[in-house]
Amino acid sequence: MEDEIQIYAAGFVVKERYTDSFTGLVKELEENRRPLFDCPDEIIIHLFAQFGKEIIKDPSLMSIPGLSYLSLWLRRENLRAIYLVNFKREPGTKDPILVDSRIEMIYVPRGVVCHWIAGNIPLLGFFSLVLATLGKNASILKIHPNVYKFLNLLLQKLEQVTVTIDGMSYSGSIITSAVSLVSFPGRNENMSRDFSLSADCRVIYGSDEAVKAISCLPHQVHADTIVYGPKYSFAVFDKETIFSLDFPLMLKGLAQDIVLYNQAACSSPHTIFFETGSVSLQDIARQLKSAFQTLPERMFYPVDEGIAIPVINIRARYLLDSSRDILIPDDLKWTICINDTISLEEPVQGRCIFIKEVSNIDQVLPLVTRKVQTVALGMIDHERKERYVKELAYRGVDRVMTPGTMHEYTQPWDGMLGAGRMVRWIAVAKK
Repeated sequence: MEDEIQIYAAGFVVKERYTDSFTGLVKELEENRRPLFDCPDEIIIHLFAQFGKEIIKDPSLMSIPGLSYLSLWLRRENLRAIYLVNFKREPGTKDPILVDSRIEMIYVPRGVVCHWIAGNIPLLGFFSLVLATLGKNASILKIHPNVYKFLNLLLQKLEQVTVTIDGMSYSGSIITSAVSLVSFPGRNENMSRDFSLSADCRVIYGSDEAVKAISCLPHQVHADTIVYGPKYSFAVFDKETIFSLDFPLMLKGLAQDIVLYNQAACSSPHTIFFETGSVSLQDIARQLKSAFQTLPERMFYPVDEGIAIPVINIRARYLLDSSRDILIPDDLKWTICINDTISLEEPVQGRCIFIKEVSNIDQVLPLVTRKVQTVALGMIDHERKERYVKELAYRGVDRVMTPGTMHEYTQPWDGMLGAGRMVRWIAVAKK
């Protein structure tokens, strides 16, 4: 059935069928998104928050990578904060937003949001879905078949969730009825074109090649396109921080950032710069080794062959080069490569990190481009940090985080307020 669209969910997540057109699916979702539009904003947040509480207690879901973080991210206070920063108001507020003495504004969903979901992070599609749903949009997620088993389980669970507010009961089916998971070959130009034309808003996650190909597809004139393309992340520590009592804890947090997702995420660090001080780079490498060793075994997911081979190759190159140094365990749990070249190393993934020494952290700044997403910054002095953050932002960095928090899915992301981009703002003249 390579020439057909496999629909994993439409209206009810238990449905599974094949079709050769998106027309019927879009019509169904257009009908199903009306109850979502009529549902109070606060109820949607309550449903997601209740869902977040229940998934962490369900043994059938425990094998889903990143489930614990998803549960934390779906806390009611976090969703309310996301809502506030994106829509400039508290959920449940009914009064229009005042523009000036004559004009008010309200917002409405864009309609049907089509998401192209990369397959490297299993729960990426669910995070994207939540942002679209906060704006009360219907969603069609084009997913890799390998991701289906995770997202479908979550949608089934969400459909069963109920909350009772002010004596009224609401079901998660309000949300899931406006969601569809689909799969079809990206190389099929007709299907890709039809999918793109189905969208009132397009959300694209993927490699540089994928983003360029999808962005060029025909689309509705009114459709907005939100692109989360390939990005690079790294870390910087100044000498004052390296000498501080907080440094070992920061290194442990950074080790977690390296291990999570096997460095497949855009927010994964690949290079670390340390400012020259009283602690040698070799000693810092040994401290980072200790940080890796303190992490629980369950965090180290197996490295597949496609990543293991480049890791083994880079180890061999460093072991044979007397001008470089390397720290490795007996297995492929982690790899610490040490060199003195001031550069952003090409990602190897598989928990392979490059550490370097710079005489001044300002030497790192010329390396920053708009391709850099996240910088983990270890810096204690407030004034120096404020200046450095402003310079990083000017040169293109989207997120400046503390070590251990690089993967926190915050708003904004990649320089955008994603949920706010998925609604239309309507000007209304006051009487």
